[in-house]
Amino acid sequence: MAGEEIVPRAGDIVPPAGSQAASNGQLSQKQLVRQIEQAQLELGRTVDAITDLVKPANVARRSTDKLRQRAATVDPKLVAAGAVVVVGLVGLLIWRRRR
Repeated sequence: MAGEEIVPRAGDIVPPAGSQAASNGQLSQKQLVRQIEQAQLELGRTVDAITDLVKPANVARRSTDKLRQRAATVDPKLVAAGAVVVVGLVGLLIWRRRR
């Protein structure tokens, strides 16, 4: 294993746009290094995005934002009807205690 040259098959790797593959279908060492560096950058971004997604503070913030959006879209007539019901129940409880 150690010291062996790893040569990808031409069909396994798609060269980046604008790069020139060797005439025998193999990529040069510089092209491989560039592809590895690009893959590392993309993997790092993916890990950062996943970390950001599952961070408890961010989960709580997103949940709060969703609740605020839902509360903002509640029909005012429903809110008024709910308030009338609450006031009616409180009034009924007060009336029963005074009797």
